[in-house]
Amino acid sequence: MESGDPFLTPVTVTTTAEEVYRRLKHAITDGDLSPGTRLVEAALAKQLGVSRTPVREALQRLSQDGLAASDGSRGLIVARLSIENIAHAYVLRETLEGLAARLAASHQRPDLLEDLSQSLRHMEHDAVDAAAFDAAHSRFHDTIAEMSGNPYLIQALKNLEGFRTRMVTLDWVARNRVRISVPEHRLIFEAIEMRDSELAEHYARLHVSKTREGLMKRLGSPALDD
Repeated sequence: MESGDPFLTPVTVTTTAEEVYRRLKHAITDGDLSPGTRLVEAALAKQLGVSRTPVREALQRLSQDGLAASDGSRGLIVARLSIENIAHAYVLRETLEGLAARLAASHQRPDLLEDLSQSLRHMEHDAVDAAAFDAAHSRFHDTIAEMSGNPYLIQALKNLEGFRTRMVTLDWVARNRVRISVPEHRLIFEAIEMRDSELAEHYARLHVSKTREGLMKRLGSPALDD
């Protein structure tokens, strides 16, 4: 078989399973499906107007993402956010986000730096709009990861994306934390812009650490040490 043979056809539309996965993931990370909610294939398929097969595939991916978990029998529920797991995930996120910022400062790209600046401006402008802030916040961190130039680090951070979005939702409930975090992101941006790797890592880790400490305090538990 030659490479020019049409054994692969162009991808023109998102698969049904991918779309179901995307919708369910957003419903979980946005808080529309709360922790502990049962994820019943038949009911979800009926609500989404699809067969059970793409729902089953989507639920398997959500389980791999840590967003769905076994209910102790044969079913699945939206994964509960245990205080211990939140703390452990934040320890990992602090390390990864710090490394990404360090590499981004040393591998700075003008086009991505402009994207980073634009995301920051949107965060500053949309601090009273939860959905808009969340979108800008995700773009900010995703751009830093891309600027790092390390594909394994990028993938590791993608694996934490659902967790990060759920935590932003919880922080939004706290209201004041969103406003406090904006200047923290500006410090990260300015350090990257100055190509100061050590300072960029410091501010990135400090931002995650402060977020973790604040959230643990609100949940009634001390943050775990690194």
